[in-house]
Amino acid sequence: MSWTPLLATLLGAVIATGSALLVEFRKDRRETTAEQRRSKRELYGAYLGALAAARSELNLIFLNRGMPEAERRSAARRCFAQCYETRYQIEIFAPRAVVEPALAYFLSVRRAREAAIRGVAPGDPEHYLIFEEVMDALSAVRAAMRLDMRTDKLPSA
Repeated sequence: MSWTPLLATLLGAVIATGSALLVEFRKDRRETTAEQRRSKRELYGAYLGALAAARSELNLIFLNRGMPEAERRSAARRCFAQCYETRYQIEIFAPRAVVEPALAYFLSVRRAREAAIRGVAPGDPEHYLIFEEVMDALSAVRAAMRLDMRTDKLPSA
């Protein structure tokens, strides 16, 4: 009995199985990467959206000078309450390079909430400083998120 046909068949089976496993591994890795990217995009969008909505509502509270203090306090806290859920998700699922600027943005919007509760007027210098800080923090977190999503490249030195 000749072993050559048997060995050739066995070698062919090993090669076919190995290549099928390699193709399946690469496909699985591609699908996992795409799912992670989709999840990050949704999370980052939800986070930025929640804080943008809170920021807009806070601007309306700042502009409504006739609002009673108790109502202003309640409205400011209520509009900001929606931001906590996505903040915690960011802290768990995002890399540290995104978490740090995301928390800085969150805290700056929270400082705007506290200024709204205190009744800071829109023309007050504190109002301008607060919203300048908010917009700077927003720019930083957007840049970090884009870098993490690889939609922006590292700035060249």
